[in-house]
Amino acid sequence: MNWETLAQSEIIGNVGWTLVHSVWQIALLAFVLFLLLRALQAYEANVRYIVSVAALMAAFIIPVITFFQISTASTSEIGITDLSKREFLENGERMTRMSDDLSKPANTQAAVSTPMDRQIFASAEAVRRFFRAHFPAVLPFAVAMWLLGVGFFSLRLFGGVWQLHRYRTQGISGLDADWQVRFSTLCGELGLHQQVKLLKSTLIETPIAIGFLKPLIILPASIVLQIHPRELETIIVHELIHIRRYDPLVNIVQCVIEVLFFYHPGVRWISAQIRREREFATDAAVMDIFENSHVIYANALVNLEEIRFSTNKKTPSIATAANGGNLMQRIQRILQKNTEMKHANSAWTAGLALGFISAVLLGLFSFNSTAFVNAQTKASNRKLAIGFVSIPPLDRSANPPKDSDATARLMIAKLTQHKIPAIGFVQGSMMSDGEKLYPVRANIVRMWRDAGLEVGIGNFKHVWFYNTPYDDYVAGVEKNETVVKQILAEKNIPLLYFSYPFLNTGKSAQERNQFEAWLNERGIQPVKYTIDNQEWMYSYAYERARNDNDLGTMTEIRVEFIKYMDKMYDHYEAYSKEMFGRDIPQTMVLTPSRLVADSADDLFGMIKKRGYSFVSMSEALADDAYKTDESFYGESGISWFERWTLAAGKRLRDEPKVNANVLKTWNENKYKIK
Repeated sequence: MNWETLAQSEIIGNVGWTLVHSVWQIALLAFVLFLLLRALQAYEANVRYIVSVAALMAAFIIPVITFFQISTASTSEIGITDLSKREFLENGERMTRMSDDLSKPANTQAAVSTPMDRQIFASAEAVRRFFRAHFPAVLPFAVAMWLLGVGFFSLRLFGGVWQLHRYRTQGISGLDADWQVRFSTLCGELGLHQQVKLLKSTLIETPIAIGFLKPLIILPASIVLQIHPRELETIIVHELIHIRRYDPLVNIVQCVIEVLFFYHPGVRWISAQIRREREFATDAAVMDIFENSHVIYANALVNLEEIRFSTNKKTPSIATAANGGNLMQRIQRILQKNTEMKHANSAWTAGLALGFISAVLLGLFSFNSTAFVNAQTKASNRKLAIGFVSIPPLDRSANPPKDSDATARLMIAKLTQHKIPAIGFVQGSMMSDGEKLYPVRANIVRMWRDAGLEVGIGNFKHVWFYNTPYDDYVAGVEKNETVVKQILAEKNIPLLYFSYPFLNTGKSAQERNQFEAWLNERGIQPVKYTIDNQEWMYSYAYERARNDNDLGTMTEIRVEFIKYMDKMYDHYEAYSKEMFGRDIPQTMVLTPSRLVADSADDLFGMIKKRGYSFVSMSEALADDAYKTDESFYGESGISWFERWTLAAGKRLRDEPKVNANVLKTWNENKYKIK
């Protein structure tokens, strides 16, 4: 069958005209639903959900009926095939009679046709005849594009089905006995007659309900440790209610209809209303079961959204997830549900909770990043200690050490402004030849000390432990200790901390243990950094742009730097939750570069928004998490979270990428750096 024969086939025409009519039919349905939803605002969400589902089913059924009507109608009535000469003449005669009738005066009480009426009718009929005469030639192409679209979106749907199959079969295990007993109790309270299984998975980051014949509820493997058991109970009940209402089945039907009518925005809008009202209705059912737990449930939803944003994983639309729908609206409804019925004190408490969570969520959706601001920043009590390597600042400007002095003064001012008890680790070769001090750079260390900031040491030169003979490495640290103690002794300040250059701890456990025993004899403790990063690459690119007075590039680098650091916090906070089930006090390493100084307000502001308070290195390292064993040795230097992960036999997480332009600048010039 060639293209011409196919194009002229009756079924192609029938499908084509069905698609054409579906455009206005579904648009009208969507408009009617819009009016109904506005009228039903005061009713329960379940009513609006049922009405929305009915509208979507009508959007499917009406085009099907239209197709059969077109298929069974006479060819002359639908105008989808070539008209024979006789049919054309008959139509012409019929139109002539209609025109004659219109020209005659009416004898009944009906309105009299005026010349204007006849003109409008004739114009409309002319458009209609033109449309039917010329549009059939376009129908085969329209049907072909529709079939291609259905094929494409079907592949996407099958991909989602396959993803759900993976969720059912890979990386799953049962929860402990206590949770299984609690789950059985919840099923009984909900009157579920279906046998539902509760599993946990390493592949997902938000709870989902799958299936309707043999339903499953699958929880992320780490969620039991990440949110409060009471909050988790509300999430499990949410998924059980979805199953009791057969929402997974409705969701599958939705997905199929969305594939068939992919071209129509009205279908997508109706489907969005279904998902929205479905979550509202399910939330209302949860609140009916758990009385006076609206804040707990709202916090549970916020925590789920935080986890989803931190992993940047998407749940297939074919699954019903606990954090589906419009999260902001859901939380507002959850908190407002009880404020309307409780006395003033309860209303005030819930109102405060609503305002707090709303502010957090608004920050989430307005912040230009994949990061999510922890909705419980006050409760989480996150802590951060910052170490700078190395002071005095290294600069590659045209006039060192003058520029180092200006950068150091700006950095100290910003640390003082933000009340950050940072510690700076001195690289002795930057301020001394081993015997005498270089006045300007030595005074930078004194400024740091006099500002109340702590001073520690690295090696005399910034060298890799792995590539340096043990005796030479120890001699370098001892030389640095002697130089720095001269400055600390002026104020009777002890030397307490050592920072491994490049975070490299040597070739073997024996070498590192021997070295750290040597440090301990001097009362010096090595620092363990949990938040490592490639800030030094951004700082290098920034310095080059600064030397060229390229203000545009400098601005771009500052923006990209903050985005990158925000992602790095997501990265390492996820490690903290996975390993310890909580936010341990973090330790971050930075360089005292001009980029960090110029970006200080944005950087430290971002950190504060994530719920961190700034603490001393001693307070952070006092946490028991830093006693966790690790045995990493080798040529590279990595953070302690990565070391602990490797020691536990787990895979490392994928680290956020450095901006492509920054990386290119570094790679093109790294061999030129002295």
